[in-house]
Amino acid sequence: MKPAVASPAPSLGKPVDRLLALYAVVGGAALLFPNRPGPWIWLALLHAAAVIAGTAARPAARVWSAITRAIPAASVFAEVYPLLLIPFLYAELPFLNRAVWNGRYFDSIMLDAEQAFFGLQPSQAWAQAMPVLPLSELLHAFYLSYYFIIFVPPLVILARRGRDAFRDAVFALLLSFVLHYVFCIYLPVQGPRYIFPAPGGAIGEGAVYQLVHRVLEAGSSQGAAFPSSHVGVAFTQIFVCWRHARRLTPVIAMLAVGLAAGAVYGGFHYAIDAIAGAVLGVLAAVAAPGVQRVLTRGR
Repeated sequence: MKPAVASPAPSLGKPVDRLLALYAVVGGAALLFPNRPGPWIWLALLHAAAVIAGTAARPAARVWSAITRAIPAASVFAEVYPLLLIPFLYAELPFLNRAVWNGRYFDSIMLDAEQAFFGLQPSQAWAQAMPVLPLSELLHAFYLSYYFIIFVPPLVILARRGRDAFRDAVFALLLSFVLHYVFCIYLPVQGPRYIFPAPGGAIGEGAVYQLVHRVLEAGSSQGAAFPSSHVGVAFTQIFVCWRHARRLTPVIAMLAVGLAAGAVYGGFHYAIDAIAGAVLGVLAAVAAPGVQRVLTRGR
């Protein structure tokens, strides 16, 4: 199956670069609000740099051409940098949503919706009803597979299908991320792990349970729960693999469903977070080829 859009020869100004430039504008607009964090000027400069690089303005193109002539490996970096940028985009979310809302979060809406739809709080009730250590360890392992789901499919696609398919896969992945992150900036939700105590008892002794909690304590971004980007990106990757690495699709689909279940069972996301994330992830995957064509024509 051919990728949706053939890649251009230059490595600067690709559709994914333009997508990130557009997100830099939309996300960076949060810094216009009065509750800007202390280092806001540095964030603003980084967003401005992303806009300049992504639109391939002439000065940026000249600089990049000189760099690639001097350092051929820079052209490789130009292909993989969107993947390397993901942790930064996630880490800046608390600064941006606080700039807009000054620490206000909308968990009350989610809690009311959970109660209305399910008659209880699934992120608390499930683990309490089924405190089974093997089940807990399995679902927490699924939740931790998020990092595998993000990074392994694009690299497999690059190795097996080449640069064009890799660019197509990375574009869909980044489109899913930035759509989720716009919600996290302008409608921040903390998630149940900030509201309720973590599920305890016997399942709290599990090695995978403890590893997941250590990872979250080390690098979780407050206000980034709705829609769940963990779930959304995982569902996007199902479609990406179907297009370019079909044999990998069943594995990613199993991990995605397990991740969604683990997100709720572990008390990391509201059930509505997971459902909304899955829907948005599928929409991103379906829309990606069309959006990519639009941004290609916009060059």
